[in-house]
Amino acid sequence: MAINLGIVLWLCGGVFFFLCTLYYMFELIPSYIRQRNSYVGNAPNYEKILELVDSSGMTFPTIKFQITTRGNETHVVKRGIKSIIEVANSHPIVGKSIELLVVTENPTEIKEFTDYINEMDILLNKKVINVPNTYTTTKGTLLKARSLQFSLEYRKQNSVMKTNNNPQFIFYFDAESTISIEDFRRVIYSIISNPNKKIFEGPIVYPHRYFESGLISRQMEASRPFGCYHCAHVMKNPPPLHLHGSNLLVEEDLANEIGWDFGTVKNRPLLAEDLMFGLKAYSQFGSSIFGWHGGMILEQPPFSLRESINARLRWITGAWQALILLKLLPSFQSLSFHKRFWILFRIRIRILTYSLSFLTSFFISITILLFLIPPLSALLQINSGSISSTFRYFQLVMTLFVFLPGTFLWLFGILNGLSKNVNPLNLSNKQKIVEYCKIILISPAAGAIESFSAFYATLRWLIGKPYSNWYVTSK
Repeated sequence: MAINLGIVLWLCGGVFFFLCTLYYMFELIPSYIRQRNSYVGNAPNYEKILELVDSSGMTFPTIKFQITTRGNETHVVKRGIKSIIEVANSHPIVGKSIELLVVTENPTEIKEFTDYINEMDILLNKKVINVPNTYTTTKGTLLKARSLQFSLEYRKQNSVMKTNNNPQFIFYFDAESTISIEDFRRVIYSIISNPNKKIFEGPIVYPHRYFESGLISRQMEASRPFGCYHCAHVMKNPPPLHLHGSNLLVEEDLANEIGWDFGTVKNRPLLAEDLMFGLKAYSQFGSSIFGWHGGMILEQPPFSLRESINARLRWITGAWQALILLKLLPSFQSLSFHKRFWILFRIRIRILTYSLSFLTSFFISITILLFLIPPLSALLQINSGSISSTFRYFQLVMTLFVFLPGTFLWLFGILNGLSKNVNPLNLSNKQKIVEYCKIILISPAAGAIESFSAFYATLRWLIGKPYSNWYVTSK
């Protein structure tokens, strides 16, 4: 009796689709429902913030902005510097409570950045430093984590970056990050309202130079702000299964304690230093130190498809690497078996559902082609009449209660995130509708490309030839 290939393909696609739908149903959508009212935090004016400071007995916190750049992206770094200086000018007490450290791997940029800051004519405790080519960490850490570790050591050794006894927080920015005055007020309000929290995050959206990015790249970034609802959930309910490398606010003493010197994995650079930082902090200090400040920062999407794919390859490979390093941490080994198992299991499930969604697209596409091209079906001896009524009923039930809801949930996440990316652009309603339609129409193809990136990274990891390149995303 010949096996009906159509049934086999449909079942394969159905299994993977079901697993991915479960992740939406039990992780992403519940996070959205729980966190939608606190996704963006409160932003009272400075008078109310100062009243809160007085009533709490705290002092106004010192925020040490740090912009970390690999170099040769001065125009976007200046945009971030400008936004920070605008924040510093927003209130006299803020100007006295802000520091700025620009960390670059290009020594020729020190004077350019210093002159640009000085042109702003503001009294601001600031410094631009270069990570020397000769600098090495104790564990041989490379790439961005190397620069982050150097900045910690620099702060310890140079009193110019030390201030008073106020609460001291380092606010990590990527090269293209910017912040508004309103969102800075959200950050300050959260710090004062949660004095026991030591590590905060907030949402990131991607409007900068938005239309300079290709359509598929814009689609790939559309769901990321929606994913920040899950970020909010894990920051309020640790362990942090993922952590932003930017819009990350860390109490300085804690940052010094944890550090960024994580070493390498199988002689390859670690590509997920942010995930390792969060999990190491959780292992050493528990869940009570994590919080969500709800202050949004603005960044920009990759401009090309290649850069978008490389970013996904980097994220997935970095997550697999982090699982290796995590199991070597003494503080992680000291956790209960239940906690260790749950952390490793949930990270693996997140990676696998991301990767398996490609197989969903693949099997469903093949199935559709088989039934749209009768000669191909005949060649493969696919006889639709042999499919039992019971199986057809099963198909109907799964389509109505799993596949269609799963598809709508996926599209909802894309549209929700897309709205956050384009809102800062002040587009007309017509322009928004056109962009929404473009993104929805390209989503099946873009989603398959994105998920293939995760699948490819996972496959390379499993066969022992992990992705290890570090392409600088154009800014």
